Amino acid sequence: MNTCYYYLFVEPLQNEYIDSGNNEPASFAMIKTQSKQYTVSFFKTQNQLYMIRIEIPSVPDETIPESDCDTVQMIKEHVLSVLRLTYDHDVSLFPRPMWNFIKEGEKPSLHVKISEIINPDFDPHVENIRDVFVKTFSLRVQTKLLSDSQDKRLPLQYRYLSLYKSLELEFKKKGKWVNEYKEFLDSFKVDFKNLGVQMKPANYIHCLRDRCAHMTTGKDVIGITQLSNKDMAEVNKFLPLMTKICVSMLDKNYPSKGFSVVGTQTFVQKLKKQNKLS
Repeated sequence: MNTCYYYLFVEPLQNEYIDSGNNEPASFAMIKTQSKQYTVSFFKTQNQLYMIRIEIPSVPDETIPESDCDTVQMIKEHVLSVLRLTYDHDVSLFPRPMWNFIKEGEKPSLHVKISEIINPDFDPHVENIRDVFVKTFSLRVQTKLLSDSQDKRLPLQYRYLSLYKSLELEFKKKGKWVNEYKEFLDSFKVDFKNLGVQMKPANYIHCLRDRCAHMTTGKDVIGITQLSNKDMAEVNKFLPLMTKICVSMLDKNYPSKGFSVVGTQTFVQKLKKQNKLS
């Protein structure tokens, strides 16, 4: 049996993170479920909370079980909520958590360095920025919805619902979807098939919408605050295609506006240099 140590890094990031079992946490809490007891440890410097460790016991191999993934996601959501109330209203967690597996009874073993470098191939595309700014000024709502869908600081369900709302604005009249909606989606049948989606495109889009928008997704889970781990993976997988659909829709309906979305380019790249992670 292994213990999985799951690490959340609190921004702003430090250059180096070490957890050898010798650096005691500033505080910890126990979260007990029907099957396990998880330990959540908080690490700080003199004036900064910098790392949170979730200890997952009794992991049979080097794969986090689905039930544990759901609990870890619940803990992550609650940690962030509490930090924004009690620590810093603007605090964020680094979007890439880390974890490792250690034999039960042995000390944790983590030693990583994280650095930021400027992307040398970054192109500001200033003329495109200027053109899109001018041409879409009369379509600020549509532009805002598309923009929110690409903001990884926002909850995933909100990002998806922003794109869904964009479809509603263009294809829903007096509370009903117009015939052109399904005809438009049919042009993406191959894309849906490539993702392994068996449902009709319109039905699948609405199915994910219900998962993101419904208040309750299970007996004790309120969907407005978090998706299940399974639903999160599915929505995240579909989001690029949903974005493609909405961009194509806006290009089609407003051909003179120039909706040009620049892939996944980022100005700052956060690189993780691994010294020791066993």
